[in-house]
Amino acid sequence: MDARFEDHGSFQRAAAAFAIGGAALGAAGSLQLAAAGSALALLVAGGNAGLRRRAVAACCCVTIAVAWILVPVVWAGAACGAMLGLLLAVVRSDTAAGVGATPPSPAAVALCAALSASAQAAAAVTLPHFSAVLATVAPPWIAAGLSGGAMGLWTALAAAPLHVRLGGDALERRFAALRTFLDPELGALAERAMAARRGAAIELAAVGGAELGVLLDSLTAAALDLAARAAELSRAASPALEDDLQRRSAQLARTAGSAEDPSARQSYLRAADALSSQLEHFRRVRRARERVLASLHEDVANLERARFSLTLLDGAGGAAELQLLHERLRQGVTVFEETAEVAAPSRARA
Repeated sequence: MDARFEDHGSFQRAAAAFAIGGAALGAAGSLQLAAAGSALALLVAGGNAGLRRRAVAACCCVTIAVAWILVPVVWAGAACGAMLGLLLAVVRSDTAAGVGATPPSPAAVALCAALSASAQAAAAVTLPHFSAVLATVAPPWIAAGLSGGAMGLWTALAAAPLHVRLGGDALERRFAALRTFLDPELGALAERAMAARRGAAIELAAVGGAELGVLLDSLTAAALDLAARAAELSRAASPALEDDLQRRSAQLARTAGSAEDPSARQSYLRAADALSSQLEHFRRVRRARERVLASLHEDVANLERARFSLTLLDGAGGAAELQLLHERLRQGVTVFEETAEVAAPSRARA
């Protein structure tokens, strides 16, 4: 079964926030405060998307951390860790919704909470000893801060199941199956389309935009459709076939000219005429391939343009630029849908 890790950027930002927040408040000498600091740091660093849900989860984490101070036992640390895992799940779910991706499964959320609880319980047992040893060679607040940062990082690593997607991406699977049938030119264009989609997905994870993600997927699917159609037409219109038809048609014409029997001459001429019809059909197929190839170049160029547009977004005019990009992509998808509808009857007649 295929498995891939999605949204590295969000995972890294959450790990950094947990480590920094844990180190900042952990410097006060309390792992409980370090846990609260991790939650508050992720609340601040998570942006505006899903802020209300994230704030509720972070407040629950802080409340349990305070209860852990009052009841300093291992199971209280595990409960705090489980709540931190749910906070990570909330952030991951909101990030996925922002780019039109599938949110984590309930099993992944439960596994994240369990791993986070285990990490906090292990930290509560081991890190005080680590901090005591480190305090012999460094100021106590530095030792405590490093312990808090380590606990935050351990807990953030528990979010890994939220980012693992089993079964792979549908478009990636389709590209992997298709690429073996594409010639070098078509394979390079299909690879560029997929690379543009991957790059745009990374940028979308930062700026949000579920509808843009859907449009990018539609354009990428159209590019793969065009590549498959061009490959099919390439096989039907190979240069070797054209040369063979021309050679055989010329040979039949010469044979008909030298035939003495009128009936045989007419048969040769009808055979030559049949080959001429095949040549005309071959040329129509070749022209159709040129049109499909030109559309594929246009689709790939639009995908790459969208990727670079997302890369160059700035904070001030970001909303307007996103709206303009959305309209451009929507128009591109509409054009390719209309092209497919026009091409379908032609393909059926062929």
